[in-house]
Amino acid sequence: MRNRLGNAAASGNGQFIRVSAVNGYYPWGNALLEDFEFSTRFLLQAKATHYASEIVVYQEALAQVRPFIRQRARWTQGGLDCLVGYWPKILLSKAIGTKAKMEMTFYLLLPFISLATGLANLLVLVFVSWFIQLYWPIVVSLLFINSCFNFCILSIYEHETRRLGIIKKLFFMTIMLGYNYLFYFAIVLACYKKIRRQTKWVKTTHVGVGEKA
Repeated sequence: MRNRLGNAAASGNGQFIRVSAVNGYYPWGNALLEDFEFSTRFLLQAKATHYASEIVVYQEALAQVRPFIRQRARWTQGGLDCLVGYWPKILLSKAIGTKAKMEMTFYLLLPFISLATGLANLLVLVFVSWFIQLYWPIVVSLLFINSCFNFCILSIYEHETRRLGIIKKLFFMTIMLGYNYLFYFAIVLACYKKIRRQTKWVKTTHVGVGEKA
């Protein structure tokens, strides 16, 4: 989608920057989400970015909950850094199209949107739990709809990779319901760190390579 909008952002591993695009200065700023930051700086200078979907880059996933939450919290705080430092520039930029500005605005505001929806979900959960005999059909219906979405996602993955059987698909469909809520804890932690102006983070330790990356 970002390729179509003309605002593809660097993310994850496997980033390549043309040397001539750097113009002799350090392309990174001070945001904890450095990849999104430097690609945004390029877009503001009317330089092209592109996501190459045909390239495969392997990276090690996190197998423990606490490191996962810390990692996502660091990235979320980096998004808040970019919101403060670049959102006005994005809105006023003549080099970035209107639709791209809308997408980038949504991305930068996503932590606040997630906080609002997360709080709403918590309040609804408490309310429904209190009147569970009356509202249990709604709970079952929502869980069924959510499970259907997850099942469709996993079915597409299985079709592309041939790596999942029906048992694994049902298993992952179930744990994805809880996995999504881990992001809420990361967002709360990121906002807490941002308010307290704590910008020093210990980077994620990858067990497989035995060093910090």
